[in-house]
Amino acid sequence: MEEYSTDEEEDEQEKKDLLPPVDPTTLTWGPYLWFHMLRVATSTLSVCDFLGEKIASVLGISTPKYQYAIDEYYRMKREEEEEEQENKMSEEAERQHQEQQNKPQAEAPVQTDQPGATACSSFVNVNFENEGDCPPTAENKQDVVPVPP
Repeated sequence: MEEYSTDEEEDEQEKKDLLPPVDPTTLTWGPYLWFHMLRVATSTLSVCDFLGEKIASVLGISTPKYQYAIDEYYRMKREEEEEEQENKMSEEAERQHQEQQNKPQAEAPVQTDQPGATACSSFVNVNFENEGDCPPTAENKQDVVPVPP
C-alpha cells in the first residue's frame, strides 16, 4: 500500500526550479572558474547572513527600531477606548438618574431626619457696616454651652 505525501512533490518542484546539475570536470577554464566563484560567493553570503543574525540576537539589536512608538500608539489607543467606555457608562448613569428624577414623587414620600432640640441655643453674629450717621448698635453675646456627646 502506498502513502501519498506532499513532501515528495515539494522536493521535485525545488529540483525543477534549480539549474540542471553541472559536472565541473567537463567545463573549460572560464566556466570552471565562474562555477567555483559563484559557489564560494553564495556559501560566503549564507554564512555571513547566519552569523549576522546570531550576533544581532546576542547583542539584542534584533528588536524593531521604532518599537517604542508602536507600543505608545497602542497604549494611547487603548486609553482612548477606555475613556470612551467610561463616558458611555457615565452618560447612561446620568440618563437613568434623570429618568428617576422625572418620575412622580408621590410613589415614595420623602422623610427628612431633623435633629432633636438641644440644651444650647445657637448664636449667629452678624455685622453690618453703616454708611450714614446712624450710631452702631451693641451686640448681644450669649454664653456657649458645650453639647454633651
